[in-house]
Amino acid sequence: MMTGERPLVPHYSRSPVPAPPRVGPCGMETGRGGGRLVEWAGSAEMADRPEIAIESRNSEADKPTGFGHVSERGPVSIHPLAVVSPDARLGVGVRIAAFATVEADVDLGDYCTVASGAVIKSGVSAGCHNEFAEHSVIGGAPQHAARPEQIGRVVIGDHNVFREYVTIHRALKPGTATVVGSHNYVMAGVHFGHDVTVGSNCICANNALLGGHATVEDRAFVSGAVAVHQFCRIGRLAMVGGHARVVQDVPPFMLIDGHSGCVCGLNVVGLRRSGHGAAEIAELKEAYRVIYRRGLPWKQVLETLRAEFGDGPVAHLRDFLAGGTRGFAQERRAPPPTTLRLRVPEDESIAVRAKAG
Repeated sequence: MMTGERPLVPHYSRSPVPAPPRVGPCGMETGRGGGRLVEWAGSAEMADRPEIAIESRNSEADKPTGFGHVSERGPVSIHPLAVVSPDARLGVGVRIAAFATVEADVDLGDYCTVASGAVIKSGVSAGCHNEFAEHSVIGGAPQHAARPEQIGRVVIGDHNVFREYVTIHRALKPGTATVVGSHNYVMAGVHFGHDVTVGSNCICANNALLGGHATVEDRAFVSGAVAVHQFCRIGRLAMVGGHARVVQDVPPFMLIDGHSGCVCGLNVVGLRRSGHGAAEIAELKEAYRVIYRRGLPWKQVLETLRAEFGDGPVAHLRDFLAGGTRGFAQERRAPPPTTLRLRVPEDESIAVRAKAG
């Protein structure tokens, strides 16, 4: 080679050397063609499971049509960069994106979606059509200083949406569960502590926090940045304003002011949207006056509600009030109107009037 001449770069076009196979996080061997799955490197038992399918992302028949493409040759779509335990039980149509983690002892129902970076930890049982958004962590250990070695589970219903960075912790004791119902929308940053019970058709806005053993009944609305103290209850169709501190039970059908954390009336809009008629709303208004306006002792309040009202939403309100142990949110009452009277001596009244005029 002459001095100053560029060295020749060797190439292997005539005799290509095959690259070594790459093994993905799930134990799947991936080829050189954009992460194509070529074989299942796990146990023979897992290879025979009908609910675990291997898809090719390069064939014409299996071109992805969007996120979480499900192959026609199998009912489950698992990205090669996802980490899925062989002991996880996956239903039909489950879609698991890249960098998602599904640990052992997890049961996901049909057509659940686990987005990139989401973590479904051991001890989680979820129904069908649940959506776990990016970086949500479901099934974490309870935050308790005296946490036992064996802990409970997380049980989730159907058709729930858990947005980014949602955290849900398992129950504290074996045989118990943190329970989330169906058709709930849980926005980004929401935290459900251990042993929390959330009903169905609830909405929890961004960064709402539910302490341990808290209860949220059906169709409740918890606004953003609301902090609910442990063991507190939020009744059905109640609406809690943003940034509220909930340290006592919130009765059903009530509105909570976000600034004071006190009751400021009935959730009339929510009642109408849920199908309650004018007669039921009128009865709730009368019950509201009995609870907060008559000034009766607590036992007499419950007796009056039982005597003056029959079945319907007032009966549920009465039962909720009878089962409380932490007290109930009080009404936000404005101070009584006052009148200021200024007495002016007679000799100065003319001068004062002249200045005022």
